[in-house]
Amino acid sequence: EPVTTTTRRRATPEDDARAGASAAAASSSSSSPPDDDDDDDEALDEALDLPVPVIVECAMLSALTSLLFHFANLLRVDAWFGALYPMPVIIAAARHGDRAGRRVMWVSTLLLFVISGVLRSTNYFFLHGAMAYALGFLWNRGKSWWWTIPIASIARCAGIFGSLTFSSLLLRENVMQLLVVQMYGLLDQIAANVGASFMPSIQWIWAIAVVFVFFNSFVYVAILHSVYTIVLRIVIPDKPDYVRAPERMKKILLAQQPEADARWAAGAGGGGAR
Repeated sequence: EPVTTTTRRRATPEDDARAGASAAAASSSSSSPPDDDDDDDEALDEALDLPVPVIVECAMLSALTSLLFHFANLLRVDAWFGALYPMPVIIAAARHGDRAGRRVMWVSTLLLFVISGVLRSTNYFFLHGAMAYALGFLWNRGKSWWWTIPIASIARCAGIFGSLTFSSLLLRENVMQLLVVQMYGLLDQIAANVGASFMPSIQWIWAIAVVFVFFNSFVYVAILHSVYTIVLRIVIPDKPDYVRAPERMKKILLAQQPEADARWAAGAGGGGAR
């Protein structure tokens, strides 16, 4: 029988050089970091109008706003937290610009729509969200109280009438008309009890109601300005003059702050010495 023999060719130096070059190329391609991740991150940042950390912060502020508004309405203590509802939108606008404030406003409205229903979500948007965005928009442009208080008051009034209009459409009843009729009946009863011969017409009652809405909005916005002058200096320390309060109001509202800072500095110095 024929015997088949296999002969193995001896490796030459050229073969060893080719094998070493291919191994080096493979190791370099596996060890070099891919640039696709950086491209994906840049594409994600371009697709999202805000950076990812800012979006996370806006989501947390929106969740805080919606939960606070929901539980305050559920426990009937919403009047106690009236100054806190606009604050997350203003904080986001102060820290990251108008788009962040707008994002917090819309996401808070959507979260309230999910957990509380359409009526409370629209109430938040009309009564607090739009006014808070207007304040953040104006303060980001360095406007003084002479601009921010009237414009925010108008936004608040428009929100009140918008909320009443939406409630009327939802309930299929003119809520504002019911309020005016109740006021007219109350004044008629008071006039009959005191024996007065003069009774204002229904048009006068409408005018008085509108004036009271404007006055309530003006007082509410003025109180917000005073509260945020103090609170936002603590929440946003890198922008101590964000609210643009007049110098006289600063002296009234922040009169005790220099003394407190001096006492804190003295206590810290004494503690360090000890």
